[in-house]
Amino acid sequence: MYKKITKSITIVLVLGLFLANFGGVGLAQEAASSSSVAPDIGRIMPPINPDTSNSLLFGQKHSYSVIFRGNGEAITYAKIIVPNREEQALSEFSFEIPKVNPSEMIMYQMKLPKECVRYNYTDPNNPCVEYRDPDYGQDYYYYGSGQTAEYTKIKYTQSGNIYNLTLPNSVEPSKSTAIIISYAAKGYVDNNFGLYNFNFETIKVNSRIQSVRVAVDVDSDLLLKSKQSSVNYNEAGSAPMAKLGDSSAVSSRELDRVVSNIGISGALIKESKSLAPNESFNVRGEYAKNWFRLYLNEIIIAVLVIIVIIFLIYLISKYISSKPKKGTDETTKLQDKANNIVNKNSINLFNLTNVLVSLGTVILLIIVSIIIRLLNQYNIWQSILYDPTFSSLISVITTLLYALILLAPAIMVGLRKGWGNILSVIILQFIWFVIILVLYLLLFQSGMNEVIPMPRPLY
Repeated sequence: MYKKITKSITIVLVLGLFLANFGGVGLAQEAASSSSVAPDIGRIMPPINPDTSNSLLFGQKHSYSVIFRGNGEAITYAKIIVPNREEQALSEFSFEIPKVNPSEMIMYQMKLPKECVRYNYTDPNNPCVEYRDPDYGQDYYYYGSGQTAEYTKIKYTQSGNIYNLTLPNSVEPSKSTAIIISYAAKGYVDNNFGLYNFNFETIKVNSRIQSVRVAVDVDSDLLLKSKQSSVNYNEAGSAPMAKLGDSSAVSSRELDRVVSNIGISGALIKESKSLAPNESFNVRGEYAKNWFRLYLNEIIIAVLVIIVIIFLIYLISKYISSKPKKGTDETTKLQDKANNIVNKNSINLFNLTNVLVSLGTVILLIIVSIIIRLLNQYNIWQSILYDPTFSSLISVITTLLYALILLAPAIMVGLRKGWGNILSVIILQFIWFVIILVLYLLLFQSGMNEVIPMPRPLY
């Protein structure tokens, strides 16, 4: 036993000495390292933002912002990031706009300033010591104060739906550029008695497209299905594009804001990856001038589903009540009286009166909720809610109103047909709530889980 204890103590001491020596070596190395770099700390920062010149290795990158109007016209802004993977400079480019004949066509080539990747903060007059060429394939662009993006108008020729461009600034091998396009077009929209069905098709190019993103919106007085309009004419208008010069390179912060929101700002955003050459991406949807017309088809479907459910319950109740009864006349009468007493105090979910009363209660609750929401949305009683007394009073009144709508019909049915029907109506109310919620999610909320990226403006 003594030998085992001695052996264990020896092993622990050896391990302790080893760890102490190992730690001392590490600290010595760290001290030496620190002393070797200490003089440079706070003077020159290492490069930031790793090189992303290969972000467009597998093709071009397209972004679109499309605004649909009440006359069926589509205002389109496109940003095409074009990499040059050839061994010679790129000075020409072509694309096709399928299906429509655009008007008010404006094109610009965007030129970004070089990016600083290494800073020397000890020299305020020249803080940047290393630059690199800008990467147009990034989702956002960054440049420092005093630097601006330049836009040069592009001259083009048209042959049918094909546009041939001569780039003002040629693109060197392994570099990239951005082409900004703005146009108006009709032909994407079909008017179906006030319901506008659109089918937007992106530009075709004779090259592979790595990614394409389309942001769709409508005029502020229109409704896009499952979305609300978020159009901002100060940022989405065509005026900034038209104000620029014809040939010389110019800078415009207003146009910077427009370009930074292309493919980013919109009520509905769709994306696709790895499009083949001469392949386009279609984005479909619907919009209308009011909510009722926009969801008329869904409303009809929901009403038909509810009618079918009521009809099935009616058939089941008729089947239950029409079951043949065995026994003599006297025993049948006694059995009927007993059944009536039992039915008044039992749950009956297939009673047509209970079904209709519970459905009416749920519909009334939904109507009241919509009215309260509209009052809040349009600030009808906003001034009253600032007063804590009135705010608390309105909350109490609203709660009592909901309780009254839920319980009053059930109690009235219970007074007439027995207390068992009160619980029946309450259970049926819950069932109707579930059915209407499922119909709402399936018919009226399709696409609500769409992820909308946050705007990333140019700096």
